Amino acid sequence: MQVGSVANDQLVLNHAAQTAARAVSLADITPEMAQEVAVMTIEREITLQDLQIEATLDNDSARVEVNYHRDLAVPIIGKLLGSVALQASATMPRQTPNSDG
Repeated sequence: MQVGSVANDQLVLNHAAQTAARAVSLADITPEMAQEVAVMTIEREITLQDLQIEATLDNDSARVEVNYHRDLAVPIIGKLLGSVALQASATMPRQTPNSDG
């Protein structure tokens, strides 16, 4: 059962990274604001705690990487491994607002 829960957390991280990268790519923001937009978007999407979020934005793309350490509660395996590191990332093409009107 723990394996299914860890797999679900991975799916949640994948979705959060994609959603945040899309939000950053569509926002009319500076690269310095990308981190804040990514964090706010992910916090609205998922309830996992203690995430490490890294967002980068350049002229062509937005990238968001999310890292999470999941404690294992399985008696023997949990004592041996302690936790498992989960990671997800997504890159979206930058879509800046059209200035043609």
